[in-house]
Amino acid sequence: MSDNMLKDLGITREQLRRIAQGRRRKPKILPIAITDKVFTFGVVSDTHLGSNEERLDELHTFYDICRREKIAHVLHAGDLVAGTNVYRGQENEIHVYGFARQLNYAAKHYPLVPGITTHFITGNHDLVYWVRAGVDIGEALAFKRPDMIYYGQDCADVPVGGIKVRLLHPGGGSAYADSYHLQRNIASLEGGTKPQVLIMGHYHRSLYLFNRNIHGLLAGTFEGQTTFQLRKNISPTVGGWTIKMRIAKDSHNSVVAVTPTFIPFF
Repeated sequence: MSDNMLKDLGITREQLRRIAQGRRRKPKILPIAITDKVFTFGVVSDTHLGSNEERLDELHTFYDICRREKIAHVLHAGDLVAGTNVYRGQENEIHVYGFARQLNYAAKHYPLVPGITTHFITGNHDLVYWVRAGVDIGEALAFKRPDMIYYGQDCADVPVGGIKVRLLHPGGGSAYADSYHLQRNIASLEGGTKPQVLIMGHYHRSLYLFNRNIHGLLAGTFEGQTTFQLRKNISPTVGGWTIKMRIAKDSHNSVVAVTPTFIPFF
């Protein structure tokens, strides 16, 4: 082939030689993706203890499933209790009223399973007492329940199995598409600060997606549909997740495989 023809094709003679030879290199196994470093953790959110629509039986069943699967850590993405006067008319939708009563109710009735530690943040329902009286029910509950570790209000990074899992309880109403808020949050994260897993509560829906090398989850709920949600056209997804993760043996603990399993209750 002449130099003029090569110029017209926009390639060099060396590139032509490689094209003619084809791919001679034998495919190789990528060792970073072959690993037996595996762990599993549970995910729950929006238990709203004290609500008339709390799903305590389902929540305890989920924890029993975690126990049977030898899961040692469950992450809670906020709104552990129902709160009081969060919206107009809520007093008609709760059966435990006020800070002290909801604190004691949660300490008594939240699942206590030997071998399982709950890692949690607080959400807008929990924080109504902080806003109005400066008392943090998350701190008080962790004091009463040593098996429950409190990481703070609204958002926190929790180290699990050597990776960074971010718990987030945002504000605002639901969007038309379940994925909208999760996608927008992932898109807004600055490079170098991203978690490997993002777990979002608040929306009472369940979803898994993978974007920007982040495994994103809507955590679901353990509260049935309230009249407030009915008026807002919100249909809750009751249930929790078990997340099996396979981690590379590298300096970054790269996530090479994820098996998210949602356990629904009807």
